[in-house]
Amino acid sequence: MAAFPEWVQSQKLVSELAEQLGSTLNEASARAILAVKLNRPSPQRRRRLAAMANEGLLSAEQFAEYETYAQLRGLLAILQSKARLCLKRRRAA
Repeated sequence: MAAFPEWVQSQKLVSELAEQLGSTLNEASARAILAVKLNRPSPQRRRRLAAMANEGLLSAEQFAEYETYAQLRGLLAILQSKARLCLKRRRAA
């Protein structure tokens, strides 16, 4: 995916939000975040959108869906990483 200025700015905001949220975790919230799964769009829909994106065939609506999922997946990945660190620190303490 080409890096458009809007996308880069959006990713920066997602990352900053994840950092802020990650700093507030306790054991219960860390475990809850680790249990979160993104169920939509379905795996088949994600593969279809990814294939279409690779071919440059996404409509504006499909691109928005694909981009939103990618941003949410990125946010969740960062939060889950923070949650694992939180739990690791608690075990070490």
